[in-house]
Amino acid sequence: MKLSSVFTLLVSIASTQAVLDGPCSGFATGGLGVCISTAACSKKGGTSTPGHCPGTADDIQCCTKSPCTSAALGGGVCRFTNSCTPGNHYSITDLCPGPSDFKCCAPCVRTGRRDESSGGLNKRLPDCPD
Repeated sequence: MKLSSVFTLLVSIASTQAVLDGPCSGFATGGLGVCISTAACSKKGGTSTPGHCPGTADDIQCCTKSPCTSAALGGGVCRFTNSCTPGNHYSITDLCPGPSDFKCCAPCVRTGRRDESSGGLNKRLPDCPD
């Protein structure tokens, strides 16, 4: 077997391994799940789904929580902060299971872009923090 074939095989095997505190694989959550222990998931109100964190221990499963809510700040969806679009979303800490970069991503409105005459969602959303 050629060295390049062995390298390709090793890379493909490594790419199918999930990482603890990393995103789930092959799950229709759009990056909205995290591979953590089932105990940590349930402690924060999440739902564990097996089979989406390959190469990890049996108690490491894909944890999702939707919606994540805060009485003062509204609600959103748990996701990694690098996928929480700045400018029209903001992150709320301590509402989601998992690592510190897996937070509640909630919609907001930039100051000056609010339609105050509307009774719709735009009027009810909080201002985005700067």
